[in-house]
Amino acid sequence: MKSRYLLNILLIALILGLYWFLNQDTSTQTQQQTLSITRHHDIAQITITRHGLDTISLHKEMSNWQLTQPIKAPANNTRIKLLLSILNTGSHAQLSHADDATLTQLGFNNTNTILQLDNDRFQFGNVESISQRRYVLHNDIIYLIDDNVAPLLNANAASFIDNKLIPLNNKISKLIIPKYSDKTISTDNITIEQKEGHWISDNDTLSADQLTILIDAWQHAYALQVIPLNTAKLPTTKPYNITIWSNNAAIEFELQSDHRTLYLNSPSQQLSYQFPISLIEQLLPDA
Repeated sequence: MKSRYLLNILLIALILGLYWFLNQDTSTQTQQQTLSITRHHDIAQITITRHGLDTISLHKEMSNWQLTQPIKAPANNTRIKLLLSILNTGSHAQLSHADDATLTQLGFNNTNTILQLDNDRFQFGNVESISQRRYVLHNDIIYLIDDNVAPLLNANAASFIDNKLIPLNNKISKLIIPKYSDKTISTDNITIEQKEGHWISDNDTLSADQLTILIDAWQHAYALQVIPLNTAKLPTTKPYNITIWSNNAAIEFELQSDHRTLYLNSPSQQLSYQFPISLIEQLLPDA
């Protein structure tokens, strides 16, 4: 009887030991299959080199990313996260120290797109014809991956600009904007500012709730596209001046519109933020 108990105990111990070993092995394999062990928040510099196109450089300042080349502008955090996702992308197959013939066959040459994340360098090769996965060269190892990054790398530099008019961590403290009534923008301005935690205005017809809604619309304004001002095709309509204070700094905008688009152009940033024309009723007060 005792020998049966001992046998059962040994079997249970063996099963538990195998379970632990298999889980440890799976965890190790999963870690080995990712392209890099570098953590997202450790990256401070991103460079995208494309054959025949401008090099794109992005730099992290504190917790915010900035586009620094070929134009200077706040960077789109969603696109930054997509670029950084290459670090922990899983590999379906890998080949170490391939010879020149293999590298050429898989599409690696001096015309490749290269994504540099600090010291991690990823060179993008061909797409495998059957699985439609991408060959990526990193640290002399060719990986076969599900690629969500390469299409983004060939986009124009402007696509990396943050679409938010007001950066995420900046809070509006004062606003000077024109009135809007009967589908007409007025030359008369309204000043709205925060005093002792409350929004006040020099126009008595606007209630406290209306002022809060108006400020929220500006705080969360998200452009359909943002492009360099020197390449923007702007309407010939008269511009209206707008001033926004946030984080103790004022930014001047020139507002223009046509039948489809509302333009908020920033001469200091050399950017044109473009919104659907319907947003004008949310951004300008009817007063």
